[in-house]
Amino acid sequence: MEDNECRVYFGLYGDDFDPKEITSILGIDSTSTKRRGENLPNSVPKFSSWILSTANAAGDSADVYELSSEIVNKLQPKKDLIIEVMRRFRAFSKLQVVLSISIKENVSTPAIGFDVDTIKFLGEIGAFIDIDTYKE
Repeated sequence: MEDNECRVYFGLYGDDFDPKEITSILGIDSTSTKRRGENLPNSVPKFSSWILSTANAAGDSADVYELSSEIVNKLQPKKDLIIEVMRRFRAFSKLQVVLSISIKENVSTPAIGFDVDTIKFLGEIGAFIDIDTYKE
């Protein structure tokens, strides 16, 4: 891998809800969903999920600050609805960072952090942050 690569996504997770209903309530199209018990090609999900993700970004575009802000800016106007969805479906939420770090010496390690608005939003809805890093 030549450059660092990153994507950030926000997920709502619960024991059993219809992701289409969450899309309808929030008025935001998800980038992926899973329904508990549905037959997928390689697995059967044990829980339901509704995901909103950035595209994969590489090089200078693999900026955790910018990518997390991109997601939060889409969700911020729906904050109260997200809180209601979490209560109604007994769901939890998280912001997930997936970062592949180049092991090439001439590629600098990317900064990992979040701006104040992102932290505030996640705190207000009761979400947590998970960061997965990989060396490639």
